[in-house]
Amino acid sequence: MPRCPHVSKPADPTQFWADGQLHFRARDVGWIVSGVLALIACTASFWLIIKHLRYYTCPQQQRHIVRMLFMVPVYALVSFLSYYFYPQAIVFQLVRDCYEAVVITSFVWLLLQYVGDSPAEQNEVFSQVKLKKWVWPLGWWRYRPTGLHFLWIMKICILQYAIVRPVCTIAAVGLQYMGLYCLASWSPAFGHLWIALAITISVTVALYALLQLYMPIQKELKPYSPILKFLAVKAAIFIIFWQSLFLSILFYFDVLKETEYFSAEDVQVGIEALLLTAEMCVFAFLHIKAFTYLVYRPADRQRTTKIGAALLDVMDFRDWWRGMRDSSRYIVARSRGRDFTEVDDIRRQKYVHLHKALGRER
Repeated sequence: MPRCPHVSKPADPTQFWADGQLHFRARDVGWIVSGVLALIACTASFWLIIKHLRYYTCPQQQRHIVRMLFMVPVYALVSFLSYYFYPQAIVFQLVRDCYEAVVITSFVWLLLQYVGDSPAEQNEVFSQVKLKKWVWPLGWWRYRPTGLHFLWIMKICILQYAIVRPVCTIAAVGLQYMGLYCLASWSPAFGHLWIALAITISVTVALYALLQLYMPIQKELKPYSPILKFLAVKAAIFIIFWQSLFLSILFYFDVLKETEYFSAEDVQVGIEALLLTAEMCVFAFLHIKAFTYLVYRPADRQRTTKIGAALLDVMDFRDWWRGMRDSSRYIVARSRGRDFTEVDDIRRQKYVHLHKALGRER
């Protein structure tokens, strides 16, 4: 079985601090710039997160918003650590990719909350959906699910990415450990090609389904500036994946090359990390506009919520797992020829009545 060739590069003998003086190498400039950008991005994001937690007046929506806002600090910090500790970059990227699953799932739940406060209200809206035509390039496809089946299919197509992405990253870490991943190679003998192909298909399906889900409910979403929110989430996911893929192709065709002290793989990790910290700065300020806290701030600004309690609610992922569970039940029911939506409606009605009786969401 072929193994990825290990390129051992000598360490740069130049010390950052020696003889009472600073000696700047290109890598030192890079990690300083990356660190400053990450600090700016984290500061802006944490400011917005704290504002949402302080005025946590609509938990059904804000828990998903805050989860998405944590994307910037997680990505910025992971990118900086990947740059500084580049030999362990793939391990740090595992954290980033796992949180990417949280981001895309939270965005779907947020859109559904905008449509209706309760699952019953959401089902009422989607039960009226009649898909006339798929978004390009699938306009020719004659299969057009309607009503709640459309909603479930779109959910599954989006949520599959929340599973495929971290699984592929875990596989990449394992293959890297065995010398079978080879980031700098596109040979079918190594895992990089196949994992990149799996993620490409998965992210394409997820982003397409997200757009298709938006089309029939754009009227209901109009008061919430959906285009800006789509840009703030879809662009981040799109850029992260395709940017990495593009850099790999550039190195494969020797457009970008290794250096005296760094292999091609190390250089790719460094460039990608530096770009991501810069991009997270942009997204941090974009989020301030797209996910403003002002609409949740009460007229009496003195009436605030406890930040710790609000944060605990955000970190309670039972709703996330509940959605995954229901999607799995739908797949099983449909595979057995049953109409899952009828059973689901009964279950959800019980949930709504319990919510009203107890005066709490869960």
